[in-house]
Amino acid sequence: MTFISLLVKELRVCMRRERTMWVVIGYVLLMGLVGWFFISRSTLSLSYAGNGLSDTGVVLYTLLVQGQLFLMVFITPALTAATMNGEKEQQTYDMLLCSRLSSFSLVAAKLVAGLLNALLLIAAAIPLFSLVFFFGGISSIQFLRGMLVFIVTALTIGSFGLFCSTIFHRPGISLSVTYMVSMIWVFLPLISLSILNSTSDANSPSLLASSTLPGWLQFSGLVTSGAGQGSLVPQTQIMLMWNPIVALFNTYGSGLALAPYVIRNISFAPWLAYLLLCLLASVIFFLLSMFMAKPNPWGRLPLPRRKQPIPAPATV
Repeated sequence: MTFISLLVKELRVCMRRERTMWVVIGYVLLMGLVGWFFISRSTLSLSYAGNGLSDTGVVLYTLLVQGQLFLMVFITPALTAATMNGEKEQQTYDMLLCSRLSSFSLVAAKLVAGLLNALLLIAAAIPLFSLVFFFGGISSIQFLRGMLVFIVTALTIGSFGLFCSTIFHRPGISLSVTYMVSMIWVFLPLISLSILNSTSDANSPSLLASSTLPGWLQFSGLVTSGAGQGSLVPQTQIMLMWNPIVALFNTYGSGLALAPYVIRNISFAPWLAYLLLCLLASVIFFLLSMFMAKPNPWGRLPLPRRKQPIPAPATV
């Protein structure tokens, strides 16, 4: 068995399941309902509040990317967190080990198959984002940046879920750990920032607000007041460097106040720094999964052995 044959087998098994079809349908319907409810409410507010169409497009895009990011965080772990130990439960893992598959081919096929399903969900929701371009306020470059954030977020969660499936024997445990770590990764920096803002002074530069973003984001203190541009303190900016929500909002700059990161006179946009960190973490998790995929991984390490003392020659 080769990498291509294992990948084709995984894709056929997944695509022929009835659950895959219903997940895609439910995913698109949920995203569509969010957009439909917002458009139905915005038509009333436009006639009374006089808001511009561009502001409506930005808020609609904000709601759609929030919904897609949260759905990706909830769906991606189920695609990869039970792949390796699931083979062990079905008693087919030994057959894969006895084949010609290397550790790289085995882990890569499982990861690519899971990520292709995640990319299918992202691609299925792209037509819904076309509604944003009718209102304006979002360019195609900003939209492509958001898609890159979705892809690398799915890659990071998928590679971590695959790593959990190699170190835990039961799929339920690996799935629970992946969900728990994903929730901590996404929400813990925002909760920590909101706690810091609640205990800081009223004139602190980290207490920010904006009328163009949702209330939960205003509560977290991630946006500026007034014109919608400002700066966070360096400690807060470092805390939010590897947060997918913050990186996603920085792709189109709607009020977020993260300045570019400068390393050795090289400037990185916040969303670009997030992409680099996610790629680095994905490579680390992938290499660890390769190491743990084969049986008895610790026994294959070239550990230094103690030299046995040479016995003294026997005296006659």
